[in-house]
Order: sequence, then C-alpha cells, then structure tokens
Amino acid sequence: MILQRYYDSKNHQKRSIGTGGIQDLKERIRQRTNLPLGLSIDTHGETFLSQEVVVNLLQETKQAFERCHRLSDPSDLPRNAFRIFTILVEFLCIEHIDYALETGLAGIPSSDSRNANLYFLDVVQQANTIFHLFDKQFNDHLMPLISSSPKLSECLQKKKEIIEQMEMKLDTGIDRTLNCMIGQMKHILAAEQKKTDFKPEDENNVLIQYTNACVKVCAYVRKQVEKIKNSMDGKNVDTVLMELGVRFHRLIYEHLQQYSYSCMGGMLAICDVAEYRKCAKDFKIPLVLQLFDTLHALCNLLVVAPDNLKQVCSGEQLANLDKNILHSFVQLRADYRSARLARHFS
Repeated sequence: MILQRYYDSKNHQKRSIGTGGIQDLKERIRQRTNLPLGLSIDTHGETFLSQEVVVNLLQETKQAFERCHRLSDPSDLPRNAFRIFTILVEFLCIEHIDYALETGLAGIPSSDSRNANLYFLDVVQQANTIFHLFDKQFNDHLMPLISSSPKLSECLQKKKEIIEQMEMKLDTGIDRTLNCMIGQMKHILAAEQKKTDFKPEDENNVLIQYTNACVKVCAYVRKQVEKIKNSMDGKNVDTVLMELGVRFHRLIYEHLQQYSYSCMGGMLAICDVAEYRKCAKDFKIPLVLQLFDTLHALCNLLVVAPDNLKQVCSGEQLANLDKNILHSFVQLRADYRSARLARHFS
C-alpha cells in the first residue's frame, strides 16, 4: 500500500520488470546489461526513489520485528524474523530500489545524444542513502533476533547477493553516464573548434590565451566533477573520477591529433592543454594530472625549433614514451615536410 500510494502520487504506472526474487533479479540484470544502449525511456529526471517511502517501509518492518520478538516462541523466532526480512527485501529492495535502477538505466540517453539529462547520478546518490538505512536496520533490528541461529548465514547471504546485484546495476549506469559525458564533450569540441584555431591565417595577429572550445569543455567538465563528488561517497568518488579523467584525457589526446599546427597554432594548443590540465587538478587524482602533464609536454613538440627536437624528446617527461607517439605529434606540424623533421625519427 505504501508503495502504491507513492507511485499514484507521481501519476506513474509501474512497468513490469519481473516478479521479484534473487534469481529473477539476476536474470533481469543479465538481460539489462546485454541490452543495446538505444533502448531508452524519458523519465523527465524523476528518480522514482523516495526516502520518505523507505523510512515508512523500515518503520513498518521495525514494528514487525518487535512484534515478532514478543509473540514468537523462541524456537520459531529466527524463522519468523527471516520471513519479515524477505518481505522487506521484496518490497524495499526489489519493488522500489531495483525498479528505480531499472527505470534509471532505461532513462540514460545514448552517448551521442545532445544536451542529455544525466540524472542517473541522482539515482546513485539516493540509492546509496537508502542502502545505508537498510543496512542499519539489518544490524540493529534483525541481527539480534537471528544471531545465534542457522538463519544468520542465510540472511547475510541474501543481503550480500542483493547488494552485489544492485552495485552491478549502479556500475552499469555510471559507466553509461560517463560515456554520455564524453559524448557531450565531443559535441562541444565538434561545434566550437575551428581548423583555423591552430593554423591562423594571420600568424602575427593571434591573441594567445585559449580557444572557445577549450573554455566550454572545461566549464562542462567542472560541473560534472562537482556532480560526481556530490553523488557518491568514500572511495567511489575517486574510482569514478579516475575513470572520467582517463576518458577525458583520451578524448583530448585524440582530438588534438585531428589538426595541423603552425607555430602560433601550436602555442594556442599548449595554452588549451594548460587549461585542460588546470581542470584535471580539480579531480585530485594523481594519475589524471600525470596524463595531462605528459600531454602538455607532447604539445611542446608542436612549437620547438627543429634543431632542438631531439633534446626535447629525450627530456624527463617524454623520455619514457614510445617513439611512435612522439613522432605522431611531430607529424602534426605544418613544417613537418619542409623542415624534414622525419629524419629525427628514422
């Protein structure tokens, strides 16, 4: 009744996502993870999770555990407590949280959507809060009733399975959300970056700061970093930021390799990468910063005088890189042929 009242208040007709139970949950996850990304619904940013509903369900269950404790014969107590727990799992974990995760996954747009509403992180944040409440009740009200019975290991196993399956869905959703973020950055770069940015018609009339594309990408990334920090806790924040940072670096690395650079254009690319690096500092992840430090050093190859190329390539930050990577950056120079720069790599 509590759940039905909640969905009615949202004018929401629940879609059928299965009949519940661990096996069914596993099967639905297996199907969901193999689904193509194109299958999606518009949830208009609604998470379909409610802390108020959860507190009500937990309150009902708490009272049930208390009645169970008072009214059960000692020999029946663990079995009765276990039955109450399975009802809680069915309605809180499967009918409410799992349903919201399923709906949230289906609401994640494909990675090439424009201006996508990436609200799955809100689902993550609320699901985390609910997990903590569920776990607290498990420890405070169920454990004392079953701690000395064989039902203990059954309850612990059931809880472990449920949480693992949910975490799997959260991982899938976060992964797809990160793909969407990178997709948004690609759209910004494609729309804002001009070929003439890095090969200006008038070399003497360039204001060296950074390009419009860079400004917009950095603004977008900072917003996402903030959102991730607010949506997660503990080590999860670092794990997700590291993944986003590595993908962000890969995107910029590949993006820069699409252009040809004059001397002033190379200077502008260095300024852009310095901005991206500043942005990477917000992640507070050493690996991400290191990747952008190396990219910044690589961009120096676009502007260094031909005679100094060898020296720069063997400098501290580039010495350990594959020769082909260094060569691929030097090949982007507009003077690559005229200055016969290939000879430095033969």
